[in-house]
Amino acid sequence: MTPQDAIYRAVVEEQTELIRRFRPDGRLTFVNRAFCRFYGRSAEELLATRFQDLLEPNEREEIVSQLYSLTPDNPEIATEPSFKGKDGTVHYVQYVTRAIFDENGGVVEYQSVGRDVTARRQAEATLAEARAAMERASRVTTFAVIGGGIAHEINQPLNAIRILSASALLLEGRSDMPNSEVVRILKDIAGQVDRIDSIVNHLREHLRYNRSNTGELCNLGDAVQSALSLLNAQLIARGILLETAVDKDANPVVGTCIRFEELIMNLVANAMQALEGYEVSPKTISIRVAAQGNDAVELSVADNGPGFDPKLADELFEPFFSTKSPGTSMGLGLSIVRTIVQAAGGSIIAENLPGGGALLRAVFPAADMERN
Repeated sequence: MTPQDAIYRAVVEEQTELIRRFRPDGRLTFVNRAFCRFYGRSAEELLATRFQDLLEPNEREEIVSQLYSLTPDNPEIATEPSFKGKDGTVHYVQYVTRAIFDENGGVVEYQSVGRDVTARRQAEATLAEARAAMERASRVTTFAVIGGGIAHEINQPLNAIRILSASALLLEGRSDMPNSEVVRILKDIAGQVDRIDSIVNHLREHLRYNRSNTGELCNLGDAVQSALSLLNAQLIARGILLETAVDKDANPVVGTCIRFEELIMNLVANAMQALEGYEVSPKTISIRVAAQGNDAVELSVADNGPGFDPKLADELFEPFFSTKSPGTSMGLGLSIVRTIVQAAGGSIIAENLPGGGALLRAVFPAADMERN
């Protein structure tokens, strides 16, 4: 051995990387100390084996095939075989193997430099598990929001059906009441059943990726009147004074009217809940529809209740967030409101009024009437 060879071997032996050389038949011709430590064998033992003998049976064929496919034009490849230690622990090594060719292009020998990548593989596996868990949690949350949304949304028409049915039974027992009044109530009940069907169909759209607008137009003033016709009895029962101001010159907005009615009902229901148990007289809810030039329409709902903590402004529209006592609210009303507003291309903000109470303002792009 020449002095240069001795220096080279000393350098190689002191490397922390795993270094090996083997012939085309797989027989190992050199292994350094790090290689011996990793596999827990002496150099003499290892040099009496082939590199294939250190591979797991289920990986052997593929890795051997990859190494033996090297050519002068493609002389290098990276593989990551696993190795099970004596204690049963599985390790992974990333080997970069290079084929050494003679002048005729035939393989003379292979040389590999490897490093233990077990920690990296474990981190990747942990990250993949965490990502999968997050995806599962996201799906569960999505279904919970939609399921809760269905329960929340159909509660309003169900309550209306309950009240209308009770009214019909009461009137039916009064001989002095005309049958036409009972018929009218029954028609209203049928209308509420149709409304539930429409709500469920609309909520199904939230499960679809394609939420393109159908091009239907809605007059927000009409949507306000339709929504309030279902809430009027509740407002009266709670002693809440209702104020409305609708700009007759406001252009329609693009979207399905049933969705805007749901939006208004949720905003008013939120205001009613804010006023519940709050000492103020008179309790007031104000609804306003106003044109913002020719390009936008603003819908606002205000109350003279306690308002909200400004620090919570960004959380008010999050699913399941509620400032009410646990068990008294699902925390979905304003989340549904934001979903409807964004689907219509609008934006919504919540702010406290200077004199007390909260104001929620939704601004929608106005329909281009020249094109419609």
